[in-house]
Amino acid sequence: MVCRTRPSRRREAKIAAFALVGLLWANSAHAQPLRLRADAVAETSSPAGLIVLQGQDRLRPWLDVEGLVWGGARPDATGDVLVLALRLHDLKGRTELRAGRFVLSTGAVRPVQLDGAKALARLPFGAVVEVFGGAPVVPRFASVPYDWLAGGRVAQSIGHRATLGVSYVQRRSHMEIADEEVGADLTTMPLPWLDIAGRGAYDLSSPGIAEAIASAAARTKKTRFELFASHRSPGRLLPATSLFSVLGDFPSESVGMTVLWKAAPRLDLLVSGAGQQVGGTYGYNAWVRSTLRLDDKGAGYMGLEIRRQDVSTAQWTGLRAVASLPIVATFRFSTELEVALPDQPNGRGIAWPWGLLALSWRPGKGAWETAAAVEAGGSPLNRYEVNGLLRLSRTLELP
Repeated sequence: MVCRTRPSRRREAKIAAFALVGLLWANSAHAQPLRLRADAVAETSSPAGLIVLQGQDRLRPWLDVEGLVWGGARPDATGDVLVLALRLHDLKGRTELRAGRFVLSTGAVRPVQLDGAKALARLPFGAVVEVFGGAPVVPRFASVPYDWLAGGRVAQSIGHRATLGVSYVQRRSHMEIADEEVGADLTTMPLPWLDIAGRGAYDLSSPGIAEAIASAAARTKKTRFELFASHRSPGRLLPATSLFSVLGDFPSESVGMTVLWKAAPRLDLLVSGAGQQVGGTYGYNAWVRSTLRLDDKGAGYMGLEIRRQDVSTAQWTGLRAVASLPIVATFRFSTELEVALPDQPNGRGIAWPWGLLALSWRPGKGAWETAAAVEAGGSPLNRYEVNGLLRLSRTLELP
């Protein structure tokens, strides 16, 4: 059984997503001369907290500021700035400069948290040029403390139906090249009903393909068919955000197909299956998901998923249920429940459950917004784990 559990990374990712919901709500408000927003999220287990800050100015619409700070309340805990960035942008969208600490993700470059800057320019004839550089932010336990990173991407639109990009990135440690990659990405729509996309990265320091992903999707009025293939190395794995992603995320090669069927005006059915190869061993993964929207505006929904993983030593069956329900005008309840049933428990429990329950209250514009959640689960490493989350948010409109 492959059990790549990363509870702390999964929890931090969930907390960040939970806190950023407030930012999405804030963006829907009418613009005022100056808008400041602060969110605070507290967690019971450490204890620890997350603070989200965002600033916008209608008199200076070309300027945005955002911050995301993680801190602990234990005597030996220190604050950790996850995001603190200043963004300057042309109102016509031709140029943009971002500086500070942020997550860099562009083209075939793997996402990385960076202390540095990124500049973007949209040139005539559909060309886009990006350059970036700075010091990667790495965990204290990282085996390779990169000193700095630099690179860029050049993309060109081909008519109105295709975009081709080429990227390069180099990481150095102790003044020596530690990692160097070139990549390419392509998106195209050769026909009104057909989308084709792909990206790939080649490792120059340790010659080999770091990542390769390709997909082709065809759609009709009620259905969408997608063929996909992927190859991922260990360095391309991203932080997990659920129990299923913990158990199913590992270096592999996959080829498969996904079908989306709009069975009813508010009911979607999604079926996906793929053959996988891990270390010379072949297997498969498959899942079926249904999503029911409770109204035409998507204010509430319910979903159910059944998943099967059978490759190498990762053999398990999983069930997932999700729901987001408006209780009254100012309250919303949401939940996500998962359980994985391993074929061979090996004395680590016949089932590994995980769940998140959340309740939010948004009374109206200018008032405090409150949200609370409880996360609980079990894994091969922990018999049980319980975490509590609390968010308080308020948007100030200053004249």
